[in-house]
Amino acid sequence: MSETTATALKFAAGIILAIVLVGIAIMVFTPAADSAKSVTNDFTNNTTELQDQKYLMYDNTVVSGSQVINAIRKFKGQEGEIGVQVTTGKSTNWYLSEFNKEADTITELQTDLVNATTNNHVDYINPSGMFDAVIERDKNGVIRGIKFKQQ
Repeated sequence: MSETTATALKFAAGIILAIVLVGIAIMVFTPAADSAKSVTNDFTNNTTELQDQKYLMYDNTVVSGSQVINAIRKFKGQEGEIGVQVTTGKSTNWYLSEFNKEADTITELQTDLVNATTNNHVDYINPSGMFDAVIERDKNGVIRGIKFKQQ
């Protein structure tokens, strides 16, 4: 066997070995990539659920007026992210932000609870009153508003 033939055989063996190693790597790493995607999706879903948890406690529940006022105070600082609408027997008001579901827009507001806590004001929220609460979501499923309606 000549030296050229031996070199050609070594070169061919090297190429075949490289192809086999690449094939093994693909077989090993493809399922791992699918698993990583699955874990990432699960993590994202869990994170979203945890972020929404603070709002979901108001979904289809009945709360007192003091809980309504506390919710507005609790979400202070989240203007532009969440709006709180309160409908009493005398008025309807948005606090923190105003969420327009039809237009799918949220507008930041200046929040002032002075009128809501002043007994003789039209925007007064009676702490012992009972309110039905519902969650409002935008077209992407993100919670943008909580609506409280006095019973």
